[in-house]
Amino acid sequence: MKKLSGELLYSNVIHNIERDIQGSDIAGASVLVAQSGKVLLSEQRGCSDVECGKPLKDDTVFRLASMTKPVSGIAALIAVERGWFSLDDRITDYFPKFSELYVGRLEGDRIIPDHKPHEIPKLYNFLTHTSGFMAAGDMFELYDSSMPWSIIESNQAAVDYCLNNCCLTLEPVSRVNYCPYHSFDVIALLIERFSGMKYADFLRKEIFEPLGMKDTTYTPTEDIWARMATMCNKVGDRLVNVDMGKHTFEQFSLGYTSAGAGLVGTVSDYYKFASMLLSRGTYRGVDIVKPETFELLARPYVPQSVMGEDAITSWGLGVLVYLKDGNRPAGTYGWSGAYGTHFWIDPENEIIAIYMKNTRWHDSHGAGKTGRQFERDVYSSLID
Repeated sequence: MKKLSGELLYSNVIHNIERDIQGSDIAGASVLVAQSGKVLLSEQRGCSDVECGKPLKDDTVFRLASMTKPVSGIAALIAVERGWFSLDDRITDYFPKFSELYVGRLEGDRIIPDHKPHEIPKLYNFLTHTSGFMAAGDMFELYDSSMPWSIIESNQAAVDYCLNNCCLTLEPVSRVNYCPYHSFDVIALLIERFSGMKYADFLRKEIFEPLGMKDTTYTPTEDIWARMATMCNKVGDRLVNVDMGKHTFEQFSLGYTSAGAGLVGTVSDYYKFASMLLSRGTYRGVDIVKPETFELLARPYVPQSVMGEDAITSWGLGVLVYLKDGNRPAGTYGWSGAYGTHFWIDPENEIIAIYMKNTRWHDSHGAGKTGRQFERDVYSSLID
């Protein structure tokens, strides 16, 4: 295991955050880096509201977007551990309607059914971006833009609408493409069926409360809204506020607790969740899942023949898993959010690293430019 230098971390990371603020690339950022259970860097720089200059603090709340997905991966493992379903179960065992779906194709500006899928996906495919169910691409963009969001007020409504009105946007199993939210909603809906609880209540009872994640939620209180980082966008060479209203993710209603996006939370809350991941399902004596169950989270489920022969990554359950990389050891995993949040777990070096900002310009997607720089800054702080 290589050691991180706290002094180098501070110098490397903070220098580039302040440069990004000065260059109007970000309004501000909150970061945390820990190794072997010891926090080596926890800093906030810049503003949570670029127009009024409100300073970003350690209790600032961020829209997590797709950093919701790893939480849903753990929720699925809790369900597996309780015997509610197996990740290898076929989707048609629970949603017979799926057998009626066709893989679609574009014909001009219309999507038409083309052929039945060659293989019926299993439940794990819905967490590893290989189900073909509302996978990103041209067809997804057409469906997403016409989605009647005013009636999508629950996971049930979201899944029902897609099953009744949409084709598969990719050939399942043999192809991989990012599924922004609805494939994860299928798993959330199963958890609701078996638990008898709303998905948000299940996450709160089984994950957030045991870990002490008091600010992580789909439905912010007034106190949490008051601490929410204001979304910003880049216009020319300056940043401006974006009014997202009372939405935690784009046009989602607060009743639609998407398993793929929609949570909000603080860096300190997500550190508790990440600490549980690094400890293989346990945090401060609290067992969220057993270690042997936890091992299912960051397995590389998608073979290289599907990812691509030169791929350095695969997909786990809501997390990107590194197979080989110049910086990160094999087995490192994590994910990002559309608004610029980013985290990863490096089991070999026992590192947790979290970076949070909320912006809507092109740098936001995935780790983005600033997230990738944060990765380089962390790994350039290893001293032996």
